[in-house]
Amino acid sequence: MSVAAANRELVKEWLDIVANDSENLERTMKCMTDDCIWVMEPGGTEYRGLEQIRAFVGIAMSGRTHDKGQHKLEITNWFADSENLCYEYTHGAISTGKFTAGIKGEVKTGLLRYCITCHLRDGKVDRVHEYIDSTSWWMTFLLQLMVSNLYRLTMKKIKGARRSR
Repeated sequence: MSVAAANRELVKEWLDIVANDSENLERTMKCMTDDCIWVMEPGGTEYRGLEQIRAFVGIAMSGRTHDKGQHKLEITNWFADSENLCYEYTHGAISTGKFTAGIKGEVKTGLLRYCITCHLRDGKVDRVHEYIDSTSWWMTFLLQLMVSNLYRLTMKKIKGARRSR
């Protein structure tokens, strides 16, 4: 399979994961290169390599749940070329309190807007930039705190896993 064909298949797979299987960590991880970098905005936090990204995505997934009603992911726009994928989506969720200092709550679909750009290399994602925007000033403030706390928890989880080896 040519690189262009592999990247086209990756775009289909990635968008299907986002729209229909966003809780599937293993399926997500299979789409990334070993040296992938994931950058979160606001804040510019970087996760480098599969170990950090797996820990980050796992914690993020454990911090929320979805339903088919007002708490779901909904792709609103996307485009791709031979090396890049860009998609916008809105994300509603029910917070489990896992990385929000025990604070539980609901974020309805439409309140948070995301734009993610992915660079594609040989049928895998090697760079992700995730931009989160909010429809309110207070949520923008909270996002920076949550992203920072998510990074702290991720690094703590990685250090703990390394010590136990």
